[in-house]
Amino acid sequence: MEKLKIAITQGNNTNEESFINVFDDPTLFEICTPITYDNAESMTAALRDLEEGNVDALVYAPTDELVKCPADATEVVVTEKAYFMPLAKEPTEEDIVKLRDILERDFDVRSPRIAIVQENAMQNPELASQVTTQQNINTYGPYTSEQIQNEDIACHFDGIIIPEDSSLVTSISQDVPVRYFAGKESVVTTAFTPVQTDETEEATKLTHPIYTAIDIVRNRAFYDEARQDPLPKLFRDKREDRKQNEAPQTNLNNETTENTEQTS
Repeated sequence: MEKLKIAITQGNNTNEESFINVFDDPTLFEICTPITYDNAESMTAALRDLEEGNVDALVYAPTDELVKCPADATEVVVTEKAYFMPLAKEPTEEDIVKLRDILERDFDVRSPRIAIVQENAMQNPELASQVTTQQNINTYGPYTSEQIQNEDIACHFDGIIIPEDSSLVTSISQDVPVRYFAGKESVVTTAFTPVQTDETEEATKLTHPIYTAIDIVRNRAFYDEARQDPLPKLFRDKREDRKQNEAPQTNLNNETTENTEQTS
């Protein structure tokens, strides 16, 4: 695969030293060509380049304000333990199916295990078992945030659906989480928190979204390529073969009987 082109917007609190720390790693240049946009006006150019296919992914550098997830996208928070989907409402079967599809195509997770976290009683407490039965998706719960955190079972699941205002991600993640705006053909990532600390941590908040974007672009390419020009179905219904074989045999028996009668 050719080197990917990754657009990177330089946030209003991201200094040049942070960029130097990020690009000081030669490994990054071996797998991608970073293209930086250094002011607010150039962010429009970055989005235009992404839509026109001039770059493969867009990474928002940390800013003093949280980047909003587009209305037509689904936010997924990437951590070292699991992938989280924050929702402002109680999850539905469609939400679970959507998360399953994202995990399989964007993160190369086959047959993902999905957990539901709800602090209050759910209107449909049997949702997990229904989805497992009807959609064949391994779904569990509902759990509370306290159960996930105290019992340390987050690592047993691939995807976890949580309330939008949940602090579960920050409480169990030991690394810098990444926000990914899924569900669109374009790949956009950013740091989970807008807080700026020292240059080393700021560089980490930029490095993780870059590598996450690269992984997603590659995973999508492999996923889509594997499903192009599929082989024809090899299964044959032998019952149809029997029907075809029996029909001529019946006619042959009739003709033999008629010939015998004429001869007699």
